[in-house]
Amino acid sequence: MLDHVHSDETPAPLSAHSDAVVIPAGARILVSSGMLGMRKDGAIPEAIEEQVAAAFDNVEAVLRAAGMDMGDLVKMTTYITNASYRDAFRSERAKRVGGEAPASTRVVITALSMPAMKIEIEVIAAKA
Repeated sequence: MLDHVHSDETPAPLSAHSDAVVIPAGARILVSSGMLGMRKDGAIPEAIEEQVAAAFDNVEAVLRAAGMDMGDLVKMTTYITNASYRDAFRSERAKRVGGEAPASTRVVITALSMPAMKIEIEVIAAKA
């Protein structure tokens, strides 16, 4: 079982995340590539809300393929191409990540590998 750490000696989180997550000895660890806001058929939705949902669909698909689920997330790193996309990301994350939230970092960047892309999510997951 993952141990979600919340320190009383650090500032309160600005959004839903753990300060750190301890992975138990012997756990299987998954490290993903970036999951883009692209649908399985290669379509790239225009709306940020749809891209965020597609990125989370892709994260969940990779976790399922490894016999894991969102409860196994240790760390999530998200790249968005505009700070205004924060709320769309937070809203979808709240729907998808229940219970203890993983350690999390969100970075605003100027561009992803394709101009139409607005979000990319990388995850680390572990299952005992």
